[in-house]
Amino acid sequence: MLIKPIKFKIITFFFSFFVSIFATAQEAFEVNIFVDAEKNIYLEEQKVSMSELLKETKALIYKQPALKYDRLIYNIYADKNLKHGFVMDINHQLLRAMEALKSKTNKYLLEYKNLDLDKANWQLEIKSLKLDAIKD
Repeated sequence: MLIKPIKFKIITFFFSFFVSIFATAQEAFEVNIFVDAEKNIYLEEQKVSMSELLKETKALIYKQPALKYDRLIYNIYADKNLKHGFVMDINHQLLRAMEALKSKTNKYLLEYKNLDLDKANWQLEIKSLKLDAIKD
């Protein structure tokens, strides 16, 4: 009879332990995508094709610490002259990369003529513009 209460306490302990670990993961992992007027896609600093986007996004996310992030934020920075359907196709690929994790997509339209994509910190340059996301 003593074994059952001990098992229950152990199970309760492990459950509480895992709940507390996952409760501390409060950060969102941000993935930045830039699409220029010629439909060139940049996933962070890497130029990718539409067919590579899903695989490369998964690879990027899988490299992150397991308990650090509990959600994803995709930031799509697209040239204002692109068709909305193309931006939505990119968004669809991104959402497929990690369907089990809660995610949000922010879409921004901009003119990229003055943006130097060869610089490693192009994401910081864009974020300094303080853009408002497009409402769906």
